[in-house]
Amino acid sequence: MKISDAEIKKSASKINPKLKAALKQAIENVRVFHQKQIEKSWSFKGKNGEVLGQKIRPLKRVGLYVPGGAGAYPSTLIMNAVPAIVAGVKELVVVSPGLHSAVAFVLQELGIKEFYHIGGAQAVGFLTYVAGVDKIVGPGNVFAAFAKKEVFGTVDIDMIAGPSEIAVLADSSANPEWVAADMLSQAEHGSGFEASVCVTDSMLFARKLAVCVDRQVKASPKRDILEKSLAAYGRIFVAKSMKAGVDIVNRLAPEHLEIVAKNQDELEKLVENAGAIFIGAYSSEPVGDYFAGPNHVLPTNGTARFASPLGVYDFIKRTSIIRYNRKALQKNGENIAEMATSEGFYHHARAITIRMT
Repeated sequence: MKISDAEIKKSASKINPKLKAALKQAIENVRVFHQKQIEKSWSFKGKNGEVLGQKIRPLKRVGLYVPGGAGAYPSTLIMNAVPAIVAGVKELVVVSPGLHSAVAFVLQELGIKEFYHIGGAQAVGFLTYVAGVDKIVGPGNVFAAFAKKEVFGTVDIDMIAGPSEIAVLADSSANPEWVAADMLSQAEHGSGFEASVCVTDSMLFARKLAVCVDRQVKASPKRDILEKSLAAYGRIFVAKSMKAGVDIVNRLAPEHLEIVAKNQDELEKLVENAGAIFIGAYSSEPVGDYFAGPNHVLPTNGTARFASPLGVYDFIKRTSIIRYNRKALQKNGENIAEMATSEGFYHHARAITIRMT
């Protein structure tokens, strides 16, 4: 299953020059953004001479799942690999059901040598029990997602990702053709369960938007996919006000949120739950999917209430450092022993008091 460096090089050589340039710039944008997330080890000295701190270290070996059965997704490889590299992960293992030239180019550009031609739930099993990774990241189909859930605990995982979602918070000043296009950008993913939602305070705008969506769907080469997705989870909500619209958004906790309104900056401050927020008419969701720099691996299914985008912090581990001296233990030992005794742990208390005699 392992694809050789020679095969990767041969495949990468077939890439379109324009796409090659776009991918190189996207890699740089993602790298620059994620470098801001780097954490450093720290420590401090207490008043009795004790030293306390936290050591930050990267994970050693990480598995990256890149979908590839139905198409090529170099952006997924970029978004998963770059923050791991920035974090300092030395060993990256990539699995995918297909090797496309764009993916091969990104592998080369990022210096990733270990690539296996395998996908689905079995790829997750391979990464866990054969490749021996510490963590698995990257989206896959429903089988790969639930396989990740099964192996969690043996290895760490990023998240259980569901179908893609977009919510657009728009007032009457928004361009309904543009909003319709953005909604369809998520509906086209193909599972039939993508959520494409608009929340507005204008019934007139809602009606214009519905007409635009219908027109664009009928003209689309992906009409069947779009109609299936929109019938299931395509909705336009009309709220009493834009602030009431924010309440709806916060309950949805969408993966992607676009805000297109006259008071968009004010509304953004009220948003509590969203994976990524795109502000303004020109901040279309695909800007973040491919190029801007922030990660496109985002919490779905309402998990933005408590979860965060994939980042450098997902590829590190934190170790606490405790260095007590005699003075510090003599000063605090009684309190420690008292707490241990209150919980019924005789030997915890004894381990302290034996040092105080």
